[in-house]
Amino acid sequence: MPRWGEGHEVRDVPCGFFFLAGLNLLCMTIKTKDIIFRADLYPRFEPNQSIIQKYSDSIEHLPPIKLDQHNILIDGFHRWKAFQLAGVDEIPYEIIEVESEKELKKLAYQLNSNHGLQLSNDEKKKYAQEMFGDMSNKEMSVLLGVSEKSIQRWTESQAESAKEERDRKIVELYLKAWNTQETIAEIMGVTHPTVGNVIENVKKGQMSDFYKDFKPFLYNVWKLQKQDNERKHFGAFPELFMENLLHYHSEPLDIIFDPFGGGGTTVDVCKRMFRRYYVSDRKVIPGRENDIKEYDIMKGLPKDLQKPDMVFLDPPYWVLAKDEYSEDKETDLGNMTKDEFFASMNKISGFIKSAKIKRIAYVIRPIWQTGKEGWQWVDPMFEFYDSIKDKYFIETRYVMPYSTQQYSAFWVDRAKKQNKQLILNRELTIFKLK
Repeated sequence: MPRWGEGHEVRDVPCGFFFLAGLNLLCMTIKTKDIIFRADLYPRFEPNQSIIQKYSDSIEHLPPIKLDQHNILIDGFHRWKAFQLAGVDEIPYEIIEVESEKELKKLAYQLNSNHGLQLSNDEKKKYAQEMFGDMSNKEMSVLLGVSEKSIQRWTESQAESAKEERDRKIVELYLKAWNTQETIAEIMGVTHPTVGNVIENVKKGQMSDFYKDFKPFLYNVWKLQKQDNERKHFGAFPELFMENLLHYHSEPLDIIFDPFGGGGTTVDVCKRMFRRYYVSDRKVIPGRENDIKEYDIMKGLPKDLQKPDMVFLDPPYWVLAKDEYSEDKETDLGNMTKDEFFASMNKISGFIKSAKIKRIAYVIRPIWQTGKEGWQWVDPMFEFYDSIKDKYFIETRYVMPYSTQQYSAFWVDRAKKQNKQLILNRELTIFKLK
């Protein structure tokens, strides 16, 4: 006789007449000790000992139990125990090959609902709740022999949780500005109007929650005693500053483009304040791959970027950021000379002007450039403004002082000898399209 793997011998035993459409069943015997029982698959709260005893008195008339290809029991717990009670160490069984855990669980309930000890209402309710989402209410109604209203009542909390999770996912996708409502509707399997309604409803509640605790700065000097987040990324922009920037110069669902994403401040604040974001960087830090795209702004604006309402520029400063991001001397702004840095920023401003982006937020600090000619005051903001002033005007400017810990003892001593004051602020300038 042919064999089905180790310990699976085909015997001349009755296989019964149980029919399950679409399944190829092979009848064989297996040692009872080799059967694997998983309580999570078997829809019984407690075994029924009287049934086991009854079955053990007539095991020759029992239909085979059913196992998957890994010897996991799908159907026939009481028959299995009846053979053990009768002292018979081999039992006829049929293999049902399954392709997934979901299919395995579905079959376990399906088989047990059609014969033998029937499922109680509590067991049917448990099944409906566990299989919610894998089968329609109508399918479960037919399978369990109860009304669709009962299925709906039993799975009410699951349906509500599923809706909340669906809405959360829709919003998460939409805030990533490379997605459109149409593509989200396709991804989520819902209609376009459904996506729009979810976004509007969540926006109202989220903005209300955010402004319960948010107190914007009243003045144009923004100061913190220390960084307000846990990011160790060099030059990280404080979250409170970003919140104020978005509060004063954007609206909910505006698209914010940040090509120097760094540690992800823009991402996190946009999520809280319900702004859409397109954040990129030349190198994405681990853990941010789903929110920040790897892209070099020197190539131009990304092709999948919808027209932003604001571009936020917080570039690495050519002197202070040397070798902080990479050792690349050609394309890393932090490793360029002053003139190369200015030329690169002017190139970026050209991309922005061509796209007619409504606002530009530019973070930069004045710097003492030291060289043969001594200490020279350099303010990159004015260089940048010269490249865009034909299309943009200065809407406002914020001063953001650093702490006094920005300079080492070497620089403090050097400044004293040169009779120069050290610079302790960076500035955020908002440019608006004319």
